[in-house]
Amino acid sequence: MQLIYIHGYGSNRESRKYVLVEKYFAIYQASCVEWTPETDFSTWLMQGHQAVEQEETLLLIGDSTGANFAYQWKEKRKAQGLQTILILLSPLLSYSHRLNKDLVFIPNLKNSLLDIPTPEDAFLLIGKQDETLDLQALNPYQCANSEVLYIEDSHRLPLFEQYLPLLADYVERQRLILAK
Repeated sequence: MQLIYIHGYGSNRESRKYVLVEKYFAIYQASCVEWTPETDFSTWLMQGHQAVEQEETLLLIGDSTGANFAYQWKEKRKAQGLQTILILLSPLLSYSHRLNKDLVFIPNLKNSLLDIPTPEDAFLLIGKQDETLDLQALNPYQCANSEVLYIEDSHRLPLFEQYLPLLADYVERQRLILAK
């Protein structure tokens, strides 16, 4: 199984979280797909999807804005009958959830984001002290086949390394479910 990590706004493959994920999940072939606000997201998603289309099951991990793109990628795979194990870290589920209204995304980036009111088939890791996103509108009970874990942490998840065993447990449980 291949692991694809999609970083958040202003980050890259040197992201602390990606480095930890790559090391912790060393049994998987991991890569971080990079983007900038100017990226042609339609082409970027299509090319990324085509690059791993042969993977029956894909592990996708998206952080913040990258979580929105990871969700879109999962939906694209689902429409083609392909399996995805999806982990969303401090997910930007809607542009309107952003607390810092002074940071305005350029139209290209803003228009590439989906509103995802009830994410399905995912594991969501959300810091209770998230200073970047307001995720209070998210009702975990309406998120079909999803697990939502609220943790004592902030948006950047400085304690992220502690949560890696929880992510690994979710991945293993999903692998068993998908293998049936």
